[in-house]
Amino acid sequence: MIWLNLSDYRNQKYIELRLYAPENEKIVLDFNPLKISNEPDWDPSWEEWHCYAMPLRIYKQDYELLLDYFNKIYPTKDAFDGTIEPVFDVCFDNWIGKDDWLKVISEVEQDLENISYDKKSFFIDFLEWLREALKYTSIIVVEGNL
Repeated sequence: MIWLNLSDYRNQKYIELRLYAPENEKIVLDFNPLKISNEPDWDPSWEEWHCYAMPLRIYKQDYELLLDYFNKIYPTKDAFDGTIEPVFDVCFDNWIGKDDWLKVISEVEQDLENISYDKKSFFIDFLEWLREALKYTSIIVVEGNL
């Protein structure tokens, strides 16, 4: 099952991707694929971006490895409402569309041969999760709690 019922968001099982982050780390980025609706005048509810069965969670020491890749796509347009977003925000939510994710994937792939062995599996796992999520949505909301 890819999507939970909207009322079952508490049943999400976060995939935690860790490399350097200590077990007691509380600062995270959560990657939440949006359940897309074709209804006219649709305005997604919080539950619609918290109902993917296996969202991704990356802790601060590890998500810092990804920030340069996110910064390469900014400024960008919010994938839902089209407003200009000047920077990636680790303190709030970032609505990132499929085209921008494909750019991030491409940038990471280009660097893979130069990434040290200990980091390579982290990046490969991140790319695999992204590719799988993008099969089911065109927007992934990255929510930070810094």
